[in-house]
Amino acid sequence: MHHFKHNLNIDTDAIAEKILSLRPIWESRSNDFPFYTLGKSAYLDGNTIEYYEESVWMNELLYRNFSGLYETVLECLSVELGKEVCLTQDLALPGFHIFPTDEKFINIAGKWHTDYPHKTLGLGNIGASAFTVAIELPSCGGGMDYIDTRGNIVHLLYKEKDLVLHSGLTPHRISGLTEYCPCEYRITLQGHVVKRNNNMEVFW
Repeated sequence: MHHFKHNLNIDTDAIAEKILSLRPIWESRSNDFPFYTLGKSAYLDGNTIEYYEESVWMNELLYRNFSGLYETVLECLSVELGKEVCLTQDLALPGFHIFPTDEKFINIAGKWHTDYPHKTLGLGNIGASAFTVAIELPSCGGGMDYIDTRGNIVHLLYKEKDLVLHSGLTPHRISGLTEYCPCEYRITLQGHVVKRNNNMEVFW
């Protein structure tokens, strides 16, 4: 997997504290294990009325609380892509995956997948890519697994504050836990980039 990784100058402790304070509006995404999001997502919510309507107030809340994080991410992406990257105005802003640690994650990892929210929303595929920013990781670490061109599973280790940008087209998944420590979290900012209306935009 070709990817770009850069460690951002962000206060992850303050960001995580804000995310935890917003727990009443986390959205549960699984009945089988603890998995929540803060923000709407095309891959989970689809091209639906709910996705667009709920994104209006959610975007306002996200930007009010995390504008500094967004600005840092946009600056990093703009430098890497060689073009100015801006926040979407009419789609969901990048939001957060939140996984409280659970013993179940010792035996399971994320589902293998490729990213195509730009197709889900009918945005075309010009400049399409995906990114993750590691905000808080369990003490045993965290990252992403992907399948290389020889069919081998490769682990890409994250460090807190890392921004990882990739095409999203290589099969990949969230890595499972190597050990269980209670009362910890895996929190990441998730987003996508696509070119539309002559602008490079980030959305989720």
